[in-house]
Amino acid sequence: MYTWRRFRDRSIRQKLFLTYSLLMILPLVVICNYFYIYAMSVFESRIEKSFQETNLQMVSTADSFVRNMIKSSERPFYDERLIEILSKNYAAEKYETFAKSMDFRYVSDNVFKELMHFNPDIDSILIYPENSPLVYRRGYDSTFNYTYQPKREPWYQSIVNNAERPVLIGMHEEKQMYAKPRPVLSVGRILVDTETYKKLGVLLINFRMENLEKLFSGLNHKKDVNQFIVDDNGTVVFSSNPSMIGVEHKQVMSEIETNQDKYYVVQHKSNISGWQFYSIVHRDKLLAEIIQIRNFALLLLLLLVVLGFCTAYLISGSISNPIQRLNRLMGKVRKGDFDVVAPQESLDEVGQLSGSFNQMTAEIKELIAQMKLEEQRKRSAELKALQNQINPHFIYNTLSVIKWMSQAQMADNITEAIDGMIKVLSFSTRNTQEFIYIEEEMDFIRSYLELLQLRYYNVFEFELEVDETLLSCKTLKFMVQPFVENAVFHGFVGDSPNYHLHIQVQKAGDDVQFVITDNGVGVEQERLTELMQQEMSNTQTMNSIGVGNVSRRLKLHFGEKYGVNIHSSIGKGTQVIILIPAMEQQPERIEKRKEGSA
Repeated sequence: MYTWRRFRDRSIRQKLFLTYSLLMILPLVVICNYFYIYAMSVFESRIEKSFQETNLQMVSTADSFVRNMIKSSERPFYDERLIEILSKNYAAEKYETFAKSMDFRYVSDNVFKELMHFNPDIDSILIYPENSPLVYRRGYDSTFNYTYQPKREPWYQSIVNNAERPVLIGMHEEKQMYAKPRPVLSVGRILVDTETYKKLGVLLINFRMENLEKLFSGLNHKKDVNQFIVDDNGTVVFSSNPSMIGVEHKQVMSEIETNQDKYYVVQHKSNISGWQFYSIVHRDKLLAEIIQIRNFALLLLLLLVVLGFCTAYLISGSISNPIQRLNRLMGKVRKGDFDVVAPQESLDEVGQLSGSFNQMTAEIKELIAQMKLEEQRKRSAELKALQNQINPHFIYNTLSVIKWMSQAQMADNITEAIDGMIKVLSFSTRNTQEFIYIEEEMDFIRSYLELLQLRYYNVFEFELEVDETLLSCKTLKFMVQPFVENAVFHGFVGDSPNYHLHIQVQKAGDDVQFVITDNGVGVEQERLTELMQQEMSNTQTMNSIGVGNVSRRLKLHFGEKYGVNIHSSIGKGTQVIILIPAMEQQPERIEKRKEGSA
């Protein structure tokens, strides 16, 4: 607690310097350490994934090569002429030597040549007949070892023991076809008579080791990675390090198994050939670049710490100095001097604060001026409002005098018109509140319709049907008049004597519903849409309130449930339905109305 109080009492510059230094150095150490560990983890996982993909690609490539080897051994198996030749008993032939010569030529020039054309990777082909010491052969080397007998070789016994199935033979020495034995890969199988299943001979197809090396020639550029293939006999048949080819698998893995922590080892086994595929890399070689990056990061961290102290000192000063200057200027504003201006030397937060301070002082000055101007305008508006009150009262009093004069002269029509006009004018001027009683609204509508009848020489009739229990409920002032006005002005056109307007006020559950129905000419849908969007009336009418204005006022006061719905048919008329909530009635109003009716 004591340490915190001492820190709190320090100057802003000291707080910023200490805080910035601490918050910079500690995160730098943590972040550098985290990213080193994270980079090591990501790097190792990606290397392992890369090795897995490369190894699987080696398996796939080798499997494709082995499939072609096995497929090559299938063609002689189904050659009927070859099977017939291998089934012959040459002792029964009249010209034995000639028959053997012709058969040898067919096998060499037809069967073997066609097979080598089918698979160019084949180096040599041999068939060891069961009933003859003759060996059918064809290869790229013209030499032949007549003394060599392969029947004792392990690979020969493996072919014989697997009956009709093809046998993949790993790296071994071919001693029959070459003057000097050479390592080859082979596939062999037993050839049998398909009818009697009698063994006729052994087929051996040899492939040079160079063919396998060509498949993986692209691996030679990976100097830090040792990738090799081990056949089913445990012999290395291919390696990115050529010196390993022919070496026993156990010898290669002995050193790696004793130092497993120093190597990454990825291994897969082929389901087709049974060969094992390895990718091995030394960890030190793999992580050499990461270690260099780590050393560079430590040096960079040290430089950043030194730079951070310098930066903290400069930044703390750049922040605290303008704040102290602003504090002095605020003291002047507190004393009433609003003409001070803070210099805005930068666009950072402190510079923005200076700009906001200048804007604030300018707005305060402007607000003071506006307040003075508003006071002047208010006094002027009150004077004009007092003057405007004279005009409606003057018109009202003048109409009363004209009414008395028309009564004195027995002009009843003029008297009725002036009386209705007085009522309408009185309703408009005496009550400035937005909400009035339904009874007042209906009285106004009745007087207004009577004036319209006089104006249009009684071309329409109207009827008001109001639920008496609703007369003491309140409604918006001038809510019905715009719709009545539209019905008369736009609906009752022409010389038809049967125009009728019916206004009904009734309960609708817990609400009040005004229904205004006319049998006029109707309104098109486009015109209805235009009316519902209308804020003000476009014609010279009693007031300028638009139909759309009424609907929006209702929704504004009572919510989206309430408003105006209009239904109209051309030639049949229009019906307007206004829905408002039943606002609480005033008891004193109900009693007063009862007394008046009594």
